[in-house]
Amino acid sequence: MAAFLEKQGYSVDLIDCLGAKTKTRKFGTGSFHRVEVPKPAVVSHIPRKFARYGIPESEFIEKLNRIRKPDAILVSSIMTYWYPGPQHVVELVRQIFPGIPVILGGIYATLMPEHAAGVVKPDYVITGPGELKTLSLLGDLFGSAGGSSFGHQDLDSYPYPAFDFIRDQLDYLIIMTARGCPFNCTFCAQKLISMSFTQRDPDAVVEEMQYHYHKYKLRDFAFYDDALFINRDKHIKIILEKLIRRRMPLRLHSPNGLFAKHIDNELAELMRRADFRTIRLSFETSNENRRRDMNNKISNKGMIAAVKALTKAGFRTRDIEAYVIMGLPDQPLSEVLASAVFINDLGLMIRLASFSPIPGTVDFDRAVARGLIPADIDPLLTNKTIFPLQHGREAFETYRKVRVFAQLLNDAACRNFRPFSDQPFPEIMHSLTGAMV
Repeated sequence: MAAFLEKQGYSVDLIDCLGAKTKTRKFGTGSFHRVEVPKPAVVSHIPRKFARYGIPESEFIEKLNRIRKPDAILVSSIMTYWYPGPQHVVELVRQIFPGIPVILGGIYATLMPEHAAGVVKPDYVITGPGELKTLSLLGDLFGSAGGSSFGHQDLDSYPYPAFDFIRDQLDYLIIMTARGCPFNCTFCAQKLISMSFTQRDPDAVVEEMQYHYHKYKLRDFAFYDDALFINRDKHIKIILEKLIRRRMPLRLHSPNGLFAKHIDNELAELMRRADFRTIRLSFETSNENRRRDMNNKISNKGMIAAVKALTKAGFRTRDIEAYVIMGLPDQPLSEVLASAVFINDLGLMIRLASFSPIPGTVDFDRAVARGLIPADIDPLLTNKTIFPLQHGREAFETYRKVRVFAQLLNDAACRNFRPFSDQPFPEIMHSLTGAMV
């Protein structure tokens, strides 16, 4: 947004409330500053500490006092259950800059605009993709800044992200080759918060990556796409081929789930040659009936085929992760455990994803219909950490035990041990079978 507004002729200051990492780990990931704060009343009964992550409040106020008086203040928001963050930010900026219009956008503002208007109390709420709407609003408030034009659906006409604003905090770079997602998973709100699925030109993607690599001297690039492998032959394969030809020593990462059914031998080989280091596959569940209900992005056979292609290309199974979801409305514990065992049998690492009811999604409505949550539930209570505790200590303990079980399987996978395979000790099993005969 900062880069976009600068391209339109506006002068921009940016305060990154997350700040620099307090500890940096592998590939630039790490921990951020954390401080325990008083619990909001709605979660006072939850037997957990409540903390805020990001720069200290004193540092935020200091940064506010250093910038020139703005004409407008734009505040972003991410998860709905993180709304106390932007709420407190708005309170603080109004103390420093009273009377300046505050504009709230982002995921929370899009999914819960009425809640945001009533609780955060910005002067304006922007829903959905924010560039054009914000530009229009600023034009109404202050007149046009006289900047350049661009095409809303032409993602390559958008400027590169203004990473210079956070240059001192950069440990890796992000890249988006598309916006949106063609699927409509029952637990996901992507259709509600983004534009329709739109991909960029592969040449433009590679040019951006090369530009940032040479400017910031960073090797790690994380794809933030929600559907990176869609239209693979005309998109991601071309991108990887061009990156390989340019011989940039990049390390590639896919924190969002990849659609495994699109991984064939050619794509897997390109991924290896382009040096993919983080591979997370979108699996969710081994239950075919639920998968058909949710999205039908993959089948068990398709998952097996994708893993075979990746290992044939040279990837180790223990370096591949697969998302397994738990806690869906009416999802039995046995399904979660069976899904975890299925992933372990493939030798992959299990990455559990706890269900969080997102307003506007099918599974949110199902949870309401089944009496699991009220329709007007406070977003704080939908946090995946808090949500299990809403259903009693037993439910929380079940979640905890599932996580421990998954970790045990992951530890086994690191040692190439698959305890639930048909024959975990084939030689012993063979000798026992012979003895029984």
